[in-house]
Amino acid sequence: MEIPTVIKLFVIYEITHKLIFKFPKHERYSLGEKIENSILESIEILILASQASKYEKEKLLLKANAKNELLKILFRISLNCGIIESRQYLDIEDKLQETGRMTQGWVKYARNMK
Repeated sequence: MEIPTVIKLFVIYEITHKLIFKFPKHERYSLGEKIENSILESIEILILASQASKYEKEKLLLKANAKNELLKILFRISLNCGIIESRQYLDIEDKLQETGRMTQGWVKYARNMK
């Protein structure tokens, strides 16, 4: 099953994976690793939500949305520390905004299923 939000996160991961190689070494293994792990955890949570019962779905989707917000903060830190360029930040931020809207729409749908 193709989950649109997961597909969007795949794209974000591909972009991020290439960016992290350009991080300074000490940031690559701290901030870079945290960003990469958060994206992978978001993907995992969304896949679990797609398979969950209607009672568990909303909880998992809210957790995925919180991970998305964390990612926005981590990328903002990367920008403010001069690790990534504003153009790269804006591209990723736009994609994270879209995944957030998609997840929120899924939350609303899950709430209406009850």
